[in-house]
Amino acid sequence: MKFSSPLTILSLLLLLQQTLLSAMADTQLIKNTCKGTPSSSLCLKILLADPKSQHADLTGLALIGVNAINNKGLKIIKQIVALKKSRPELRPALDHCAEVYHAVVDADVPSSRDALRGGVAKFAEDGMADSAVEAQVCERSFGEHGYTSPMTGSNNAMHDVANVVRAIIRKLL
Repeated sequence: MKFSSPLTILSLLLLLQQTLLSAMADTQLIKNTCKGTPSSSLCLKILLADPKSQHADLTGLALIGVNAINNKGLKIIKQIVALKKSRPELRPALDHCAEVYHAVVDADVPSSRDALRGGVAKFAEDGMADSAVEAQVCERSFGEHGYTSPMTGSNNAMHDVANVVRAIIRKLL
């Protein structure tokens, strides 16, 4: 059995150290970013769920958050479709919810992405603020139609995620 030269072993150890320090620095940006949000644990969950966060700058982290809003919006739209089939009496409120969540995924998310890529964080923040409001609008629509919302959990989750992403984007201002 042939042993590697001390120089090779030293080179490998230095490479490993550099890789670990780089990963720790990337994780520190994520932790520092999440500290200034309404829910640091939710923020960490959102950002760490995407492997690209490990090498992202602050704009990249904001884009990951916007993508989380898009995914949550699409999931909620599927929930609305299912509820329309199982609870047809809720159709007026569900139709309103479908409108507002389509506004999130078709308008708020694309405008926020474009704004972040264009370096105009204020417009991206506005899109996320609107996403949080849209979740509240959906929730209120059930009461306005005389029903109890079966979507409270989803609406609250969208509201919370949108506010976390908005706080991330504010760090770019």
